[in-house]
Amino acid sequence: MAPLLLGLLSTTPSLAWAAPVSRTITVDCHGRGDVRTVQSAVDSVPDGNRDWIKIHVMAGTYWEKVSIPKQKGYILLEGDGSSTTDISFDARAHAGIDDIMGRPNVTVDEQSPTFQSATFTVLADNFVARGIAFKNTYRAPDDQLSKENQAVAALVGGDKSAFYACEFHGFQDTLCDFQGRHYFRGCQVRGAVDFVFGFGQSIYEDCALVSDMPPGPQPGWVTAHARVAAGSPGGLVFKGGAVQAAGAAQGQGQTYLGRAWNAFAAVVFYRTRMDGVVVPQGWQAWNAAGNVWSVTFAELECTGPGSEMSRRVGWEKRLTEEEVQRFVDIRFIDDGWLSNQP
Repeated sequence: MAPLLLGLLSTTPSLAWAAPVSRTITVDCHGRGDVRTVQSAVDSVPDGNRDWIKIHVMAGTYWEKVSIPKQKGYILLEGDGSSTTDISFDARAHAGIDDIMGRPNVTVDEQSPTFQSATFTVLADNFVARGIAFKNTYRAPDDQLSKENQAVAALVGGDKSAFYACEFHGFQDTLCDFQGRHYFRGCQVRGAVDFVFGFGQSIYEDCALVSDMPPGPQPGWVTAHARVAAGSPGGLVFKGGAVQAAGAAQGQGQTYLGRAWNAFAAVVFYRTRMDGVVVPQGWQAWNAAGNVWSVTFAELECTGPGSEMSRRVGWEKRLTEEEVQRFVDIRFIDDGWLSNQP
């Protein structure tokens, strides 16, 4: 089945799109813009910026690593469409990702293997991306599930970031939803191993999660959340959208919906269509083994052959209506910042 990139629906949130753009920087790899590289455009944004600046990236493949540091906020990164505009690279981490995961007091260290492998990194608050793809093309020919093969397509480490009609392509650890509040709408995330992971507090609305796990005895994992305490912020919420296979069913491995990186991991699927690629157990305890009752893994009103609940792990959460609304309501992430973006 071809990957599904779901369209933008007018459900929640209700956005005013009121914030003006102060200026536009055009990037064209063929030399017909202001600059030729995305990083050059980012570098031209003044430190401490408080006015929205649009970086318009014209169609093409931009083979570079791009980093938006925390002092360069209020950037709107806009492509000519995620099927025609992409930022790509093929770097991988040369060590595991324990450098950022599993610790209660995480500091952002741009020298960590996770950060070094990322094709695109945004650490600034107040960021928007529309109509562009982020790709890490690295895929080891052997030992594909080892930590040494972590290859991040995008790392989102600032607060108040939103992505619309974007694509994220990788194999292992595609999208690092590192920390902060984030909103994804009409996006596609493709990978095989923990392809959405981190401490983030995020809603993914009408997004396609496409498993590229090869056939074999080892299933993949869609998510790996890392909340470390009951009172800590964080959680990955998938509203609508789909979990599906990248290839034909007979040539496709299966996938878990997620595994717990830490004992208070929180992942919720709500009204999501699940193809038969999902393993019957649904979830894996991983680092929460022996303490699974502190994990919040839940599915509500999902459809499709992969949503059959009869063989799910016994510790999957049964949420009350109040608990469901706490996760799926846009106020889980938004206190007004979404309507103040351009």
